[in-house]
Amino acid sequence: MFVLKPLAQRSISLLWAGQVLAATGSEFYMVAVVWIAADFIGRDAGYVSALQSGALLFGSLFGGILTDRWRHSTTMISADVLRALLLLVLSVAGLMHFMSLPLLMVLAGCIALLTAAFDPSLQATLPTIAIDPDIRHATNGLFDATRRMARILGPSMIALVNGFLPKSQFFTVTAATFLLSALAVWMAVAKLPSAPRRREFSGTAAVIDGVLGGWRMARGHAAILYGLFTNLMGNIAWAMGILLGMILHLRETSADPLTDYSLMMMAYGVGNVTTNLILSNIKPRRPVLWIIAAKLIFGAGVFLLPLMHDRIWLMLVASLAAINGPFENLAMLHLMQTRSEPHRLAQMYRLLMCAIFLGLFLAYLMSPSLFAWFGIGPSIIGAGAAVFVAGLNGIGLLAWRQSHPVDAKPA
Repeated sequence: MFVLKPLAQRSISLLWAGQVLAATGSEFYMVAVVWIAADFIGRDAGYVSALQSGALLFGSLFGGILTDRWRHSTTMISADVLRALLLLVLSVAGLMHFMSLPLLMVLAGCIALLTAAFDPSLQATLPTIAIDPDIRHATNGLFDATRRMARILGPSMIALVNGFLPKSQFFTVTAATFLLSALAVWMAVAKLPSAPRRREFSGTAAVIDGVLGGWRMARGHAAILYGLFTNLMGNIAWAMGILLGMILHLRETSADPLTDYSLMMMAYGVGNVTTNLILSNIKPRRPVLWIIAAKLIFGAGVFLLPLMHDRIWLMLVASLAAINGPFENLAMLHLMQTRSEPHRLAQMYRLLMCAIFLGLFLAYLMSPSLFAWFGIGPSIIGAGAAVFVAGLNGIGLLAWRQSHPVDAKPA
């Protein structure tokens, strides 16, 4: 398959393998944080996830002030090693029965800040190792697939170890994968020449540009702005409906909630990867249509999830909802890489991360109150309906632009 062609390049294959491992380990981490927080504070576990999302949002907004000055490989290796060390502290705390909610919250916030530094550096590295545009699209597909493959590998491994590996020791698994990721980055790109950087600003102007550079690039592109809005809405539903909502919903309704949740997420991963492999061979000529399709499918899927009381149907609906991810992410990467200057790419990706993490932050902040007022299931259904409406709004925007061709720009 053409999507696998970039793996013939050593730097891409090493970096990709490291990210598959790290993303798989992150699945253990995400489940452990929510599960342990729920043991402490029940439905209010959303506030712990809100703290993480707030840290990710803060890091995405302001991290570029520091990291734009460094080699991307230095940022990635440092972030991986520091994340691993913090995770090992949580593992030891679990073993020694010193785990507490304040400790979990502080270290989870620090890990989120480091993640906000790692991801834009990775995205800015990809065009420098995948020069050819066709190879670059396939490379985008490969790296977009890492988290999706992890949603198969991680939950299936969690289902296997559930019962004999304590939840606190899930952190050890994640720490090991981050260390392997750091090694892969060092072997893949640390020795390559650094990408050229354009330094147009210094002093206070450089600080302001580090924060606003992505917005300055995006504000003239209606397609990118719509994609940022739908990412925000989609991640509200992702967090409220799946990452937190379905964990709490299954804890109340299922006889074996962790296994059911793991199988649901594994099915989501299968739908993700299958769609990714197909779309990685197709260039998004109308990326806005891809984004609209993503929101309609995901909104419908989240709407249906809490209504599925049979494990098989739960997995089928999850795999359908998963079609959303590759459509939206590949379209957004294509838009950012073709409509921004190379030295602005990390800033553009940080802007996308701001939309994503603002959505997560709002969802986790609102969800405890919404769950208390309306119930967990109805809140999940409402989140799915809101995303579906965002997709319908995209259809309306396209129709409006076709009726006003003079003012329209290509989508």
